Order: sequence, then structure tokens, then C-alpha cells
Amino acid sequence: MKRKPVKYFILIVLFILLLSPMAISSASQSLMLYQTNQGSLDLSEWDPDKNGIMKLDGQWEFYWEKLYTPDSFIDKDQLTAPEYIHQPRAWNKLIVNGKELSGNGYGTYRFRLLNLEDRIYGIKIPRVFTSYRLWVNGDQLASAGKVETNRSEMIPQYLPQIAYFKPVDNQVEIVIQVANFRHRSGGILDSIRFGDFEQITDMRNRAIAFDLFLFGSLFIIGFYHIILYLFRIKDRTNLYFGIYALLISARTLLVGEIFLIYLIPHFSWEFAHKIQTIAYYIGVPLVVLFMKSTFPLDVSKRLSKIIVIIGAAFSALVLFTPARIFNLVNPLYQLFTFVVISYLLYIVIKIIIKKRENSLIIGLGLLVFIIFSINDIVFLSTWMADAEHTLLRKIITRGNLSSYGLLIFVFTQSIVLAKKISKSFTTVEQLSNELKTINVSLEEKISERTKALELSRAGMYKAYQSAIESEQALVDFTQNISHDLRTPITAIKGYINGILDGIIKDEDQKKKYLLRTKDRIDQMTNMVQDLLDLSMLQTKQINFTFQRISIDKFINIISEKYSLDMASSNVTFILNQPFIRNMANQAESIVPLSDETISSLEISIDIEKLERVFANLFSNSIKYCAKQPEIMLDFELIDDFNNLVIKVTDNGIGIPPEDLPYIFDRSYKTSSNQMVDGNTSNGLGLAIVKEIIASHEGIIWVESKLGLGSCFYFTLPVHNIEKNKSR
Repeated sequence: MKRKPVKYFILIVLFILLLSPMAISSASQSLMLYQTNQGSLDLSEWDPDKNGIMKLDGQWEFYWEKLYTPDSFIDKDQLTAPEYIHQPRAWNKLIVNGKELSGNGYGTYRFRLLNLEDRIYGIKIPRVFTSYRLWVNGDQLASAGKVETNRSEMIPQYLPQIAYFKPVDNQVEIVIQVANFRHRSGGILDSIRFGDFEQITDMRNRAIAFDLFLFGSLFIIGFYHIILYLFRIKDRTNLYFGIYALLISARTLLVGEIFLIYLIPHFSWEFAHKIQTIAYYIGVPLVVLFMKSTFPLDVSKRLSKIIVIIGAAFSALVLFTPARIFNLVNPLYQLFTFVVISYLLYIVIKIIIKKRENSLIIGLGLLVFIIFSINDIVFLSTWMADAEHTLLRKIITRGNLSSYGLLIFVFTQSIVLAKKISKSFTTVEQLSNELKTINVSLEEKISERTKALELSRAGMYKAYQSAIESEQALVDFTQNISHDLRTPITAIKGYINGILDGIIKDEDQKKKYLLRTKDRIDQMTNMVQDLLDLSMLQTKQINFTFQRISIDKFINIISEKYSLDMASSNVTFILNQPFIRNMANQAESIVPLSDETISSLEISIDIEKLERVFANLFSNSIKYCAKQPEIMLDFELIDDFNNLVIKVTDNGIGIPPEDLPYIFDRSYKTSSNQMVDGNTSNGLGLAIVKEIIASHEGIIWVESKLGLGSCFYFTLPVHNIEKNKSR
């Protein structure tokens, strides 16, 4: 037992090491810091192949409230004297002409690289607050939003980009116009990277790949935990964890490389900023609620409510105010977050000391997540943005590590979940063995007792069989979910890989792939519900409400319910009068029944469940029709009016003979299971129909020939009113 914490710790460390190369490569590649001075940098001793990518940090020329273009620098007599701003940082609190600047305004940055080799270079432009235009050697190579001198015309947008160019006379001149009237901070808050074009391209591709990997992982994990919650509503741990994972997955597309803007170029900057901020604001109380649900005895209920109320209040502020307003209170929420983090660290220490179940695993994962979250808070803080902090920026180089930290936290949760599942199966096995032992003992005693005790034993045996059936149903349900969800999950993975690998470049095609992914998720949801319904039917956990109804009334209900639906769907629907078969002189004839006879016969049914039978059979008939669908419904009385046979006939493609014996088996898919409309069946509908008919004490079978259609038959017991009266 003492070795388990060490084993889990080793697993967590290995997982971190496994992801670290991707995270590190997406953040930097041999970043060499060459300190710029007075707006220029001599690179005569810099070798891009040896030294790698560099940050263009240091002093840049800065012209406040001037929107200069490269042509403006040809006649320098027309220029104002430049200020020098140390990049990266916001221009907030910068002193220009004796005045301290706020975030609102505009200006021009200029920088020159000297003594470069004649080769193709690239720069990686981070998100700029909050619009920019960039020229290299007089050519405009990148822009985001719209740069203007007033708030009404300026359009904000975050859009990290890369640009390629060659030196002119061994020199490179970079001119950037920046304008901001929407955010609390203005300027360039992150380092601009410079290097060989292949290095810059590789850095960008790795960064995008890692962001999409995080998004896909967190989205699937969040969706999975929501499904777990739906199956066990009283345990809210999965709900809080699932919502938080989905929020952070959405935030992942709006930080780092901000891939969402490449998918939707005109996506609202204001709305994107709200999503990013709300994901952070709501995430803090969700983590506390997760810990409260996991360790209810150790987390204060009153403090949890206070944290939730504060988080909700700040989130409401984000929803109902523009970014330039709610950004002003962000430092307050960051301070509040540090208080909550301190409380969570206290809880982690407390649960580990008390040796709560899974406390060490969850504590380790939460600790890693907290460290990465602190990194993001510091990187995005106004304290970091408004000052140079050269040494600190060498340590904290990026501001979107919380997604990576959450993925590590998720990994620790998967260990906890695996332990719970393993423990549950072990408990089931122990209970099963104990139940078998008890049953043997009871059988020995019951054999010696009276007839009344024998009846009691039979009841206990029936309960035992129900327990075995329930246990088998649980195993079948789990196996079917694992088997049937594999195909849609593989399809989803294929669609996402198609986008990630760059195979699908057309935006319309990407949208189609995303719509296919949504359809697959809907298919998975329906499949899980059908599996649940089938398992409950097989274990008799669904209650049936039977009522007696005359056959003529039953036929009228079916006719009224489906005639109009069939007509609106352009389906020929034929409903024949109930009949009996008459054999005279070895000749068979169909004899229709009179209305009086039909009204004297009753069936005991759950009309809602039977409607599902008809809906499934009719739906299959339509789906497997390669031509104009035609459905015929017949009612025949057999066995001296003791059973009603209902026959559903279609003109579809038919069923292969080798598949007929298995057509009603759970998840059985025939060799011709491809529907006319291109969809595929999950193979559960007819199994559900069979269980419903069996619950009505009836049987169901099918006759079919390829190319000639199919006939489905099922029986229902009949009650003769006149016979009952005579008795």
C-alpha cells in the first residue's frame, strides 16, 4: 500500500515529461536574447543556424500619436524626435512630453536590423493591443483589425502572424503602427521573434499543433465527464470538472496562437475577449466546487458560497460591460484568485495530512495546475504589462500554460477514475461470490422446509437470477458502449486530424468537417440512450402501463397517428381491414371481420411502448427503400381469435437470408445495413422492439427476400369480451 503514492507520482511525472517537449517547442526554440539599443541591432556575429530564434527585446523607436509609414522616414526632417520604449511592455505609464500615458491612443514603432546575411528570414508577431499594421523594408506584410486615431473608427483584433522577407543592403527596417481604444493596456506586450524562415515556420506550426491538441483533449475529456454526470447525477464532481474542462478548451482557441480567428476571421474581438475572461472568472469557483464535492468534510461550505458569489458577480460584470470597463477590475479578480489559491493549497495540505482517499493524487495534479495558473496570472497582470521586468520575462515567457496544467490535472483525475472503476468491479465480484455462497446455504436449508418455505426459496431464487441478469446487463452495457462508441470517436479523430494536419485548407470544407463531427457526437448520444433503454428493458427496470383497448380503437389510433405523417413524407401507406383465413376444400381465402366482431375483441397493451415499435418498424422500412416507399399494415386473427398478428410489409431492399436469424440481436448489423440515405444503423432498434413485444407476451419474426422487401410480424394476446361474459 505504501508504494502506491510513489507509483502515482512517477506516472504523473512521466506524463509531464511526455508533454513537455511539445509545450516547450511551442513556446520557444533556442531563444537567444540580443539586447537592442536605440532602435537598432547589429547582427554581424549572429548565426541563425547556430544561435536559433531570437527575441527582438530592448529599445525601439517610438513615436506617440504619430502614424508614420516607411516613406515617412525617408525625409527625417519631417519627423518628430523619437521616444525610446523598452519592448515588450505596454505604453501605459510611459512619460512622453511630461505626460503619463494611459492605454488609449496610437503610435508608431520602428526598429532596424543591421549586417544580415542574404537569406530569407521571418518574424513571429504576437497579439498586439489591439490593432496594428506592419511593414518590413517598405512592404506591408501583416495587419490585424483597423488602425485609426479615434475610438469610433478603430477596430480591435488579436491575430498572431508570421511574415517572411529578405534584407535590402544587408538591413531590415521594421515599422509597426499600433492603435488601442478598447483595452486597458495598449502596445506590444509580448516579444517579437526573429529568425530563419524555416525556424519561424516550425515554431508557428508546433504552437498551433499544441494549442489544437490541448483543445481537442480538453473538449473530449469535458464532454466525457458531462456524460458521466448524466449517468450519476448525484455525484456533481464530474459536472464541475466537465464544465471547467469545456471552458478551458474554448479559452485555448482564444489564447496563444488564437486559432479561432483563423477559422472565423471576422469573429468579434469584444465577444472573444468576454469568452476568454469568463472562462477564467467562472473557472476559479468551479475548481473550489470540485474540491468541495470531492472532499466535502474538508472544504468550508460558507467559504465555497462566498467564492461562487464573487465569481458570479465578476462574470456578470464581464457579460454586461465592454472590455474597456471590465479590464479595469481584472487586477482585483487576480488578487482574489491568489487568495483562493492560498485556500486551495491549505486544503491540499489538510487532506494529505488526514490521508483522505486519493488526496495525494489530486493534490499533486492540483498543485501543478496552480503553479501554471499563477504563471498565467503574472504574465497577464497589469504589473507585468506596465513595466519592463527584463529578468522576470526571461522566466515567464508565455501566458497560456493553464490549459497545459489542466491537462496534467485531468491525467491525475483519470487515475482516480480508474481506481474507482476498478474498486467498483472488485466490490461487484466480492458481492457476487458472497451471494453465491449464501444461495448455496439457503438451498440446503430450504430443501428441508415446508411447501411455504419452498415458495419463499423460489422467490429468492428469482431475485438471485435478477441480480445475475442485472450484473450481466451491466457488463453488456459497458462492452457495447466501448464497442459502439469506437467508430464515431475514430471518425471524430479523423476529422480533427484532417484539419490539424493541414490536409483540409478550404474554410468551407473545414466547416463541413466540424458539422460532421457534431453529427457524430449526436450519434454517440443517441446510441448511449438506446443502449440504456435496451439494458433497462432486459432487466425489467422499465415500468409498463397496460390498459385494455378494443382492436378497432387500437387500429384507429395507429391510423390517425401515422397516416398524415406518411403522406407528408411522400410514403404510400396502406392499412387493410382485419381478417381471418378461411380454409375450404384445400383453398385459402381472406375473410374480412365485421365491425361488431372487431369491437368485441380487446388487447392489453402499453400504447406508448407499442407506438415506439411501430415508429421503429416504419422508420426502418422507409430508410431501406431505394425507390418510392410503400408500407402496408395488416391485422390477422389466429388461434380461434386468441392472438392478433400484426404484419408490416415494405417494398425495400430486403434482408440477406444469412442475416435473418440474427436480425433482432443486440448491436447486430447485417451485411446490407447501409441505409439508402447514407447513414448507418446502430443495430439497437430491433432489439428494443423485441423486448417491448416480449413484455406484451408476444413474439416477433421477419420474412424477407433480397430486392423484394421485408415483412415483419408480431403477435399480441386477444381478450374476447363475449366469451368472458358467457363464462
